[in-house]
Amino acid sequence: MRYQDIHDRMILNYEFLKISIFEETKILFEDRPYILDKWKQEAYRMTEEEVKNQVPGFSMGPSFRALFSLFTQTLYFEKLITKEMIKKAVDSYQDTIKVILAGHFIHEFPMDEIKRSANEEKISEALSRHYIYSSMDIDYHLMRDIVTKKKDFKKGEAGLLATEIIDNRGHVRGLAEIRPPESQKAELASDQQEMWLELIESTINSLDEMTADLFDLITYLWMVSPKSVDGYIEFHSNDALQLRNLKKRTAQGRELDFREEDRFNIMKRVAALSSIWISLGNQQVKVINTQDIQDNELYEFKDFQRMFEIGKIRVAYDKKTGEAKGIYAVQVKPSPVLTPYLDGPNRTLGLLDLKVFQYSHYTQREHKRLTRYLNLQWKIRTIRRSLHQPFKVSTLLKTMDISSRYNGVQKRDKFENVLDELQKDSVISSWSYTEEIDEEQVGKKGWFQGYWTKLNVLILPTDIVVKENQKKMMIDSNRLVSEEIIERMNQISHENSVSEDLFFSQDFSLNELAPTLEIEDSIEVPSKVTSVITSSLPKTEQQAFHFGPEKELALSPETMREMMDSQNMSIRQTAEEIGISHSTLSRYLRKENKRQNNKNDEKMLNWIKEKSKRQNSN
Repeated sequence: MRYQDIHDRMILNYEFLKISIFEETKILFEDRPYILDKWKQEAYRMTEEEVKNQVPGFSMGPSFRALFSLFTQTLYFEKLITKEMIKKAVDSYQDTIKVILAGHFIHEFPMDEIKRSANEEKISEALSRHYIYSSMDIDYHLMRDIVTKKKDFKKGEAGLLATEIIDNRGHVRGLAEIRPPESQKAELASDQQEMWLELIESTINSLDEMTADLFDLITYLWMVSPKSVDGYIEFHSNDALQLRNLKKRTAQGRELDFREEDRFNIMKRVAALSSIWISLGNQQVKVINTQDIQDNELYEFKDFQRMFEIGKIRVAYDKKTGEAKGIYAVQVKPSPVLTPYLDGPNRTLGLLDLKVFQYSHYTQREHKRLTRYLNLQWKIRTIRRSLHQPFKVSTLLKTMDISSRYNGVQKRDKFENVLDELQKDSVISSWSYTEEIDEEQVGKKGWFQGYWTKLNVLILPTDIVVKENQKKMMIDSNRLVSEEIIERMNQISHENSVSEDLFFSQDFSLNELAPTLEIEDSIEVPSKVTSVITSSLPKTEQQAFHFGPEKELALSPETMREMMDSQNMSIRQTAEEIGISHSTLSRYLRKENKRQNNKNDEKMLNWIKEKSKRQNSN
């Protein structure tokens, strides 16, 4: 029977079920022919073991086995399944399916997957529309700008390189410090740790306009991508290299891959972003005039917070030697000092032209700086309905930060050439002076400061910028990933004693290598699916713990799991009651914690004791 001949409502036996799952999900992975080729063989071939037992055999790869388990043991546990049901599930849970399989792909196809980014679709979308979204808040703009100014960082009393975050009016909005690496990344292998520390050591030399580009790109991807339970996304060096339109290496006319040097240049700047710590005013930024500051005691700022936090890293290894080649991807998330500008009802988003990423940070630095500034101003002016308000030449010169080596005539030429190129590249619609320049004054003593810098320039945005900025921008971060399904799949892996954890294997965990999981307490699974998930949970009888007063309770993953089962509580519910994170409890139950945390152990033991007391009193 051909697959097309299988009726949508026909109840599928094991053989047709495998085939149907493959045929209906392959559309999600058309960009991975090496996976689909293997899956097709596993779907259409029946081994002797499968014929006999009517369940997947041990010869089936972990990714297709996980996919089969998703449908048979989670979505439709103990249900008779049809093609129609599979189609509906794929349509509703395609993001969940991708998340579940991501770790398996890296484990099963490491040499192919190491060069793939979880953000490929987001990057392609941005390239096709020629812009991304960015925060248009002034403080966000100032924090981004500080990562371009390595010369502003001076050694302070504590021996750290530090600088003030100052706005255009000369007001101090905050402080920034570059801090040395702590005893960080203890969970990394020694070769990975060495590579990461090497990146961090170059922090001060990595602060430039490209670092600001990565600041924008990472925050954008964090806004639009599903996240791990700890709030991380995976940032891949490919994301930036593709956005910058860098050419790949070629050999004998064949396109190969990006140069390792280009990847290194990206990742050392990501490391630099994680080494910058920011301190802002209480609740809102406290504005203090720099002229009034006499000593550090006058600063009334909050504690310093790291600008970006780094989780696990993904390293590529040489096929022949097994040596680490370089860091290709990292888990990253903006810290609470940045998240208010990226998430929540009070954020203000606007367009950022992709040309800002494609201009050279060496030869077109002024183009980058002016593009960012104009995009910010156009959002503000759209709200205020003042798009035709001219800009002062002096303000734009300060923003562009043209080298002091240039004389007045050269600065004017540079200024006008940059605006001409922005217009040519459709970053701006048009520009012109608001009055005709008196060329007779040009070149005379004092003409630059006394005349030209006081002129006004009208710069107008493109139609698409105006149109998009007028909208109430609601970015959907793909919050279609179901925590219940993920959690149930984890339970299956433990109940069946599968040789490798479905998502959190020691070498290739979901959180480690494919952190594309967005978990929200408010996520709602359709009632039909919720009932399936509920009915699919192990049907063990509830039993109370009867510990005599003489028996001391001992903490272990087994006693924790037993108490959770007796209370019929999920990992998330339990973690919330205990006061620890969902991921911490999940790792503890899987015995994956590499370091003991006495404080967490005490919380978990107290929770078990409290629950035990209540059971004994009932």
